[in-house]
Amino acid sequence: MVTLFVFLSFGSFIYKGHYVFAQSDQTASKLQAANNAIEQAFNNVSDAEKAGANVSSLLAQLNVAAGILAQAENSYRTGDFTTAAVQAESILPIAQGITNSAQHDRQSALVSGEHAFWLTIAFSVIGALVFVFILFLVWGRFKRGYLEKLPYLKPEVAENTV
Repeated sequence: MVTLFVFLSFGSFIYKGHYVFAQSDQTASKLQAANNAIEQAFNNVSDAEKAGANVSSLLAQLNVAAGILAQAENSYRTGDFTTAAVQAESILPIAQGITNSAQHDRQSALVSGEHAFWLTIAFSVIGALVFVFILFLVWGRFKRGYLEKLPYLKPEVAENTV
């Protein structure tokens, strides 16, 4: 029994398998956190685009972050857990920056859209009022011209030829 215990203790010092398993679990959780951060950033960019914001630069940054995530996943699959963890951690600030920018751009687009809506309403009302005013001016001019010609018009009597 003592021999088995010494053999297992000595084997665990040489193999250090528990460290690799713990490191791979931590790396997997970091990769999952990075994946969730990129997904959240993508959803925020999508919402900003739906609001009318220009998101081309955010999409370029999102592509960079997705490329780093792909590299991190490849490093994880090949067993390079340290590189995968570093790459996964480097994604988080990029994704957070994209999320913040997308939320700001979305809010700006909503405010800009609201201003454009009210500006359109104001110009439509002003345009309608100007149109009605010009219509009354033209109608008054034609009416005045007709009333000036009215006394000089001679009625004609149609003869009945039966």
